[in-house]
Amino acid sequence: MADRYRTVDEFLAAQQPARRAQVDALRALVREAEPRLVEIVKWNSPDYTLDGVDRLTINAAGRGPVRLILHFGTARAEDRGAEPSFAGDPEGLLTWHSNIRASLVAPEVESASQPEDAAARARVVAVIRAWLAAE
Repeated sequence: MADRYRTVDEFLAAQQPARRAQVDALRALVREAEPRLVEIVKWNSPDYTLDGVDRLTINAAGRGPVRLILHFGTARAEDRGAEPSFAGDPEGLLTWHSNIRASLVAPEVESASQPEDAAARARVVAVIRAWLAAE
């Protein structure tokens, strides 16, 4: 697949306003969860590395919801039939795709000032932090 975007700004400029708002909301949650993450473009999407390893990728492709993909980069073997061992998602926010890859739907951005939205944001940040702490 050829790279369409060289920078995150190019990626954002290509998004429809509603999609961009969802992407920006996820970007803010990722930065809140771990300010040391480095944001790059990989796989034609914003991707976040920690200590040189790809750990999170925003997927805004297609018509479905914007998602945050949580993964361990490409160096680890992936088993799509195995059960995940990750225990850092007590609320069940993640959808599992393999033993080392899951996704999280972007939270709604329309009413970010509501108290329940603050609690939902805190739950997402907690899952991201737990994921980044996992080996």
